[in-house]
Amino acid sequence: MKHHLRSICMVLAFLVGGLLHAELAPLAAWLPVGITLMLCITFIGLDTKQLKPTWMHLVLLLVLQLSGLLFWYGAVLAGAPVLAESLYYCAAAPVASAAPVIVNLLRGNTAFITTAMVLSQALFGVVTPIMLPFVVDAPGVGYLDFLLVVLYQLLLALGAPALISLVLRLCYPPCKLWAPKLRDYSLAIWIVNLTIVSAAGTHRLVQMHYSIHDIWPIALGAAVICALGFIGGYWLGYPKLKRECSQALGQKNTILTLYIAGQPYATPLAYIGPAFYVFFHNIANAIQLSLALKEQKKSGIDK
Repeated sequence: MKHHLRSICMVLAFLVGGLLHAELAPLAAWLPVGITLMLCITFIGLDTKQLKPTWMHLVLLLVLQLSGLLFWYGAVLAGAPVLAESLYYCAAAPVASAAPVIVNLLRGNTAFITTAMVLSQALFGVVTPIMLPFVVDAPGVGYLDFLLVVLYQLLLALGAPALISLVLRLCYPPCKLWAPKLRDYSLAIWIVNLTIVSAAGTHRLVQMHYSIHDIWPIALGAAVICALGFIGGYWLGYPKLKRECSQALGQKNTILTLYIAGQPYATPLAYIGPAFYVFFHNIANAIQLSLALKEQKKSGIDK
């Protein structure tokens, strides 16, 4: 029953966030706190010696960057620069901070997905400031400006929880045993974050007043990228790392990309892509959790 509640809560998070968007949107300022707490729970239980890059991590990093370039360039050739900008945000986004939480719930290799998350976000911080001047029409905004925007969010999303976890492990080594006991609390924090992200995205979309004609191509593009990421990652990592690779290519750091897409230099309409991606990749997460439950039942595993 607990597994079904997880999937139900993920769907309810969107409904609550969408319905109460005006009331909950201001809470977006607290998202870094929620992300820090969530990742601290994951990080304190990790054995840092297991965080070793493998050839599969290299493949995942190449796929993420190449997919961003290909979707962007394809839309540019089609004469749709705004669509190209939005698809780049969706496709090139690094692995989400919540991916280790989901992989942990799926009883997967948390060390592998955490390494993928750290590497992808580090590479994103280097490559994206180089790409953004081509992706967005922002005269006068240079590499350093883009770099500061990206690094600010990366430090909040990754640096803070890593530092706090390190201090906790040094001061009180037994804290690494807390992680399994706090797994459900981590999920609860993630659901709250998801509700707030949904509210913030909905509130911004309502204020934009765009027509369906403007929105549907971008929403469809986000859905295609999401589906290809989850399915392609599952195929790429089959059989031993199927869920981990699926999460790495499908579960994106939309909080980071929404922050970038919401900057003054970005095209407002392009914000819609990562905003819809939040919905799509979390629906995929709910499906993946349900499928994992069925496999566990077939194997006679009660977790």
